[in-house]
Amino acid sequence: MPSQEVSCGMVLVVDDDVIIRELLRAVLGMEGYEVLLAASGEEALVMLAREGTAIDVILMDLHLPDVKAAELARRLEAGRAAETLLVGMSGSRLNPTDAELFRSFLQKPFSGEDFSAAVTLARAGKAGGTELVEMEDGAGRPVLDEEIYRRLAAMMPVAQLRELYRITVEDVLQRVLRMRDARERGDMEEYRAEAHAIKGGCGMVGASELSGLATVAERSVAGGSERDNPSLADFDAACTRLQGMLDARI
Repeated sequence: MPSQEVSCGMVLVVDDDVIIRELLRAVLGMEGYEVLLAASGEEALVMLAREGTAIDVILMDLHLPDVKAAELARRLEAGRAAETLLVGMSGSRLNPTDAELFRSFLQKPFSGEDFSAAVTLARAGKAGGTELVEMEDGAGRPVLDEEIYRRLAAMMPVAQLRELYRITVEDVLQRVLRMRDARERGDMEEYRAEAHAIKGGCGMVGASELSGLATVAERSVAGGSERDNPSLADFDAACTRLQGMLDARI
């Protein structure tokens, strides 16, 4: 594990999901990086203008609510130093058009080691990234991914781990309420966006059942059919199961 006193460089993380931001602050910090957090594209541009060449890597999510990925990538590219890497991340696979925007790409969930490896490959002029086999169904998935949980538990104090999962459950419940409201209004794009956010955030912390349910919900909208769409009560029940498991462990 890298020494906390020796920085591997500064990373600007751009993601509107509080779970992803806080998790990456901890995970990349444990890898030896200094981490800046931006909750929007505009905030990222302000930080880039302020920090300038001090930023070594910009790690941005492809699905930000305030700006399209292509537009933000172009603006960040124009404002970055020549040696600053632009790395994309998402809970979905990268399409060929977006691939041209980045030096490397990481598919959620990924670890600090995955990030460091992708940066090393990008510095060497090679494509880097992780490959995710997306969940086909939330039903029957484990409530908690044991490998991810053990990795997080090994790197975080108990209080920080408890807070991370508390934020996760609260965030999912809030997003489920917005999904319910969006469905009632017939705004399936907002419904899809909230499901996508749940998929990515829960995948990063190992909340596998919730991530799987969100994957199905997102795909049902993209496919134009809600026949196999999980009910919002399914999300509530999965949150209860996850909280019960965490209460017994932490």
